[in-house]
Amino acid sequence: MKILHTNFLQGWGGQSNRIFNVCRGLAQRGHEVVIAAPANSELVKRARAAGLPTDGSMKFRRGLRPVTVMRDIRRMRGLLREGRFDILHTHGSQDSWVAAFANRPKRLPVVRTKHNIFPLAEHFPNRWLYGKAFDRIICISDAILAQCASKPFIPRDRLVLIHSAVDLEHYAQPDPAGVAAWRAQWGDHHPIVAIVGRLREEKGHRFLFEATARLRRQFPAVLLIVAGDGSLRGELEQLATTLGIADRVRFLGFRTDVPEILAATDLFVMPSLCEGLGTAAIEASAAGRPIVASRVGGVSDVVHDGDTGRLVEPADPDDLARVMAEVLADRNQAERLGQAARRYAFDHFTVDSLVEKNLAVYCDILGTMEGVAKSDVTDRLA
Repeated sequence: MKILHTNFLQGWGGQSNRIFNVCRGLAQRGHEVVIAAPANSELVKRARAAGLPTDGSMKFRRGLRPVTVMRDIRRMRGLLREGRFDILHTHGSQDSWVAAFANRPKRLPVVRTKHNIFPLAEHFPNRWLYGKAFDRIICISDAILAQCASKPFIPRDRLVLIHSAVDLEHYAQPDPAGVAAWRAQWGDHHPIVAIVGRLREEKGHRFLFEATARLRRQFPAVLLIVAGDGSLRGELEQLATTLGIADRVRFLGFRTDVPEILAATDLFVMPSLCEGLGTAAIEASAAGRPIVASRVGGVSDVVHDGDTGRLVEPADPDDLARVMAEVLADRNQAERLGQAARRYAFDHFTVDSLVEKNLAVYCDILGTMEGVAKSDVTDRLA
């Protein structure tokens, strides 16, 4: 089987990580995979390093850019014509629109993975895109599935739930030298709290900063580790100064050694205002870290309040600070939550399961179209 995956994002996050894991897993199973994404994107860089074929000829830029969009459509049409793909799998808004128009009149079956839970407008273009252009819509959480199912223009039988996954062993077995190096760098600060993610408004960093200022009353030596980069960095640095916690915040920027960072910390916090699922929470779970997260979107698919972590109301720094303090003050609770989170992650968020479920969707579509032998489809779906 030959599959084309598309994505418009430049940076790295849960969406790019999922695409990489799926494509690498498909390639390991003997399928041909091509990733079409911006040439300088982190996904393309990592895919090339892993030996996965890529196409960086399209920009997939945001905003109203008719010349760029038309150029992308022409290039996508050529790629589809020359590539002789069996399945076209899109992952974001910009690449989905380009792929949908390039695929007209409809020649290839199209799968769309919906990674976010941003509001889905019901204007005519969206009604056509979601109702006609996609053969299947994979939702990465129950919350996204419910959102899509609530739209009258999306056929229910086209919706599939497939949770994301990460390389669990990578986070469960960090490099001891790297962990020791971080602990040495952070010195005697305690406790150490971490947040991992892009510095964007929807990630809720400012509420964690406000909660940290409150937390200092009980834990004067608390240290907040901020891993990730983004457009809000300058604003957050200023906020830390305004709140009087600049000496208690470390901005690490974009990192590739997240397993070591997590292992060197005491608590992982995800104060998001919006999350499709929360891949960073899966990573922290695999690392055995206790988690405090906002009760938003698909986060509750990963963090079960009182069992695999603690949930708080979003945009409420007082509630966030209170629950963080409770977990940090109770070592037994922290240990119990971290171990339960790790067990749940290894039971529910494996890359093998993610790959096989995606493959089953492809086989189901092609089997329906009589493009794959019925016996092969049956074997894949068993």
